Amino acid sequence: MKDKILKIFSSSIKIKVTGRNINNFLKRLINNNINIEKVIPISHKEIDLIINYQDLDKVLKLKTIYNIKIVRYYGKLRIIKRIKKDIFILSSLLISLLLIYTLSNIIFKIEVIHSNNNIIKLVTKELEDNGIKKYKFVKNYQEIEKIKKKILEENKDTLEWLEIIREGTKYTIRVEERIINNKPKDNKIYNIVASKNAVIKNIYAESGEKVRSINTYVKKGDIIISSDITLPNNEKIPKTASGKVQGEVWYNINIEYPYQYHEIKYTGNKKKVLVLNLLNKRISFFDFHKYKTFNRNIKYIFNNNITPISLIYEDEYETNIINEVYDYNTAREKAITKAKEKILEKYPNIKDITNIKIIKEEDKKNKISLNLFVTCLEDITEYQEIDNNKETS
Repeated sequence: MKDKILKIFSSSIKIKVTGRNINNFLKRLINNNINIEKVIPISHKEIDLIINYQDLDKVLKLKTIYNIKIVRYYGKLRIIKRIKKDIFILSSLLISLLLIYTLSNIIFKIEVIHSNNNIIKLVTKELEDNGIKKYKFVKNYQEIEKIKKKILEENKDTLEWLEIIREGTKYTIRVEERIINNKPKDNKIYNIVASKNAVIKNIYAESGEKVRSINTYVKKGDIIISSDITLPNNEKIPKTASGKVQGEVWYNINIEYPYQYHEIKYTGNKKKVLVLNLLNKRISFFDFHKYKTFNRNIKYIFNNNITPISLIYEDEYETNIINEVYDYNTAREKAITKAKEKILEKYPNIKDITNIKIIKEEDKKNKISLNLFVTCLEDITEYQEIDNNKETS
């Protein structure tokens, strides 16, 4: 293997020598310190020699009556000759690859998916203001995350959730509209009731009459803001209730967390790379920012089982490999953090987790197990339509 590698980076040539008394010519070369790498007899008047390219001039001076013809080049000299011969094709290939790489990193289409045209227009305008629009270069993962966070913060009363997905030269944007309190848009009359058992912490009444006080315990379905408004003369008139109620709500959660943690996370970064494999050596082109760890999809442009050379087009997906070992206290903190993430994901109306109490904890063989009592501040607003027929009867 070592000889093969050295041969690639050396410069040798094969020459064909014809004439009488070939052996005399060989002796002449040896006496003049010409290094002959290989002798290939053809006939008594013809022979092939592999020599160092630097000795070619000496050999030509010593040839006298012999005819010498260059048959083949070896090593880096052969590569240089081949490149010179195919310079136009190689230049065209390089320009084409550069063009493909450039075009594959330009966005040609942006699609915002939502049923509300006003939301589509809003998100499209926000994306353009942040540099995401047609015929612009794609953004990396960190830039996309910053843009998403900025758009959601600036439109927190309108947008609940936003996802920007790159699909080749297209961005697909999925968005969810924030519906505050699920406020009805019809002309019916509603009470605001508790959506679950809770202790009332805040009441924001836009219309209707508050019939419950702060720090009062309510059960699911109890009226908090009534549609009946009492006038000074004690007459009641119906007017749909509108507003928001926040309450203290409780959850019991069981969570487990391992002491040895392994996870492969995709960062969201993706790139296309041209790779040349040469004698088990990997040479990448257009790889301006190398990933430490990544998964890849491979497409062969050139592959030959005879030669140790292949040209590959790769889609690389950056990963972040987490391998950690925790002690008991750290695993407990991780378990509590995970519990918070799960409860916030499951109950989107939670505004804040105000307290977590460990009811029971158990040290199992390779993990910790916790039973948690979680106290939250949550939006418990629910609109309940008034049944006029029921009231009339």
